Amino acid sequence: MNIKHRLRSPIEHRLTSVRAWIRTERNLGGWKRDQHIPLPMGTQLPVILCTWRRIERLPRTLEQLAAQDVPVQVCIWNNSPERGRVDAAAAAAGLPVSVHHSPRNIGGFGRFYLARQAAEAGHPAVAFIDDDQDFGPQAIGELLSAHRPRSLSGWWAFRFTGSSYGDRIRAAAGQAASYVGTGGMITDTAIFLDGRLFQCPRRFWFVEDLWLCYVADLAGYELFRSPAEFVSAEDEHALYLSLGDTKWRLLRYLTGMGWEPIQRDSACPKPASSSVSISKP
Repeated sequence: MNIKHRLRSPIEHRLTSVRAWIRTERNLGGWKRDQHIPLPMGTQLPVILCTWRRIERLPRTLEQLAAQDVPVQVCIWNNSPERGRVDAAAAAAGLPVSVHHSPRNIGGFGRFYLARQAAEAGHPAVAFIDDDQDFGPQAIGELLSAHRPRSLSGWWAFRFTGSSYGDRIRAAAGQAASYVGTGGMITDTAIFLDGRLFQCPRRFWFVEDLWLCYVADLAGYELFRSPAEFVSAEDEHALYLSLGDTKWRLLRYLTGMGWEPIQRDSACPKPASSSVSISKP
């Protein structure tokens, strides 16, 4: 890396953060945090995802979910204005799909409103995936088999080793984690009935996964890496490219409030069999 690049990179990083802040203020101005989103819920395990700029991938994602070895239903929070394409993909899917078209782009946090709806409908657990992921027919079943009550687990799981967001190592399967991303995650739905979850400071709204882990920790949840496997495609729409240092700033904010995620580095007990039952379609 040359000196010119090293000098420019922090400036560009900061400009990206400023742009992210402006976008967040624009999208969330006047947003009612306590609103409830009605969405039809069946009896199968809800798998929740958010769509925005990867609409062309949605049919593939739904095809992979239809091929799962456990019955699931799909709940989509759509931030894209291309509603017709989303509805067409949902109608052609080989499994139950419900779609909520958001009037504005509020990011992945919208999925938490659908998860709260699932909790209120009596579902004990929900799974989350990202719209850029590929996975085999056993992936959701593996998430489910390792899940237990009052826990949050997933494929993208890390343990913090220092005070910076970059000070982290990947957790081993079954090992305790400080941070679990929502791409390939399963969690007890009770956390979505906790009012603290929807009190995320607006400037950090688009870092919903780290905020969820923080609230889950406060609520006494167990966080760990699931043995399930997913593959994420890298493209120009990856959210981290537009967040700048927002995740670093959120972690500093949370530790400043007294959160101590490093304490989660102790070994996690071996996962027991799931107590969540799923209904056949």
